[in-house]
Amino acid sequence: MTPRSLTLAAVAVTFGLSACSGPAAPLASAPGPASTPPSTPAAHHHQHSAGPPPSGAPAGVIVVHAADPLRDTLTRLIPKFEEAFPGARVTVEYGAGLEHAQHVLHGMPVDVFLSADAAATGMVTAAHDRGTPAVVARNPIVIAVPRTRDRIGAIGDLRNAKVALCAEATPCGRGSRAALAAAAVDVRPASVEPDAATALARVSSGAADAALAYRTEVVAAGHDLRTVDFEQAVLLADVYTAVRPSTGVNTVGADALVSFLSSALARHIFADAGLSPA
Repeated sequence: MTPRSLTLAAVAVTFGLSACSGPAAPLASAPGPASTPPSTPAAHHHQHSAGPPPSGAPAGVIVVHAADPLRDTLTRLIPKFEEAFPGARVTVEYGAGLEHAQHVLHGMPVDVFLSADAAATGMVTAAHDRGTPAVVARNPIVIAVPRTRDRIGAIGDLRNAKVALCAEATPCGRGSRAALAAAAVDVRPASVEPDAATALARVSSGAADAALAYRTEVVAAGHDLRTVDFEQAVLLADVYTAVRPSTGVNTVGADALVSFLSSALARHIFADAGLSPA
């Protein structure tokens, strides 16, 4: 089933189809003077309407605070949700998880909090969790290698390779080093770069045999790279969790959006960005 057919199916299930019928036939009466025909054709009074959505359907504004790395993915997902539920509108503020957690802790009306920051998620869950948090996607560190070469097929192959790493102060750098430590593989990088894009560019140019980066970063870098997964990094993957804070106003909309983020359509769009299913 295509994403569009899934969306149309959601619309049909949610709103139903209105029957369209003409006015009821008049009761028979005794003959009398002929009535004057209406000046406007009857067809002009015949209206097609889907009627109001059911009372349980999401509507109104749904306020979301989300991690900035999800910006591109949610930009694709939210219009699909709004198409399925025309009465709802989603507004998103992107930023750091800890900053958004502070907003919730200070009582800001946030309907859905979406982050991979475990500390921030824990703060919101402990203080203002309205329901069970939902894991919607995972983003592991992977080995990025040239698509045309197969010299590196496992984490151990990096010991004798020219590897580009992100700087330790970056999320990519911290995640890569944690994954290498978990795999007990010692890598002496050929270069340390300020961000993932620069590290991956060294692989594309041939200056490095491989780089470590989040899978989403490799997907964003282009089609000349492929990814190699390794178990230790998968276990340490960033976990994007959706929390429905009790400070939120639109509880029906929040519940519907969190359910949508776990749908088959959402998983397909997450996968396109390099995110693994929950």
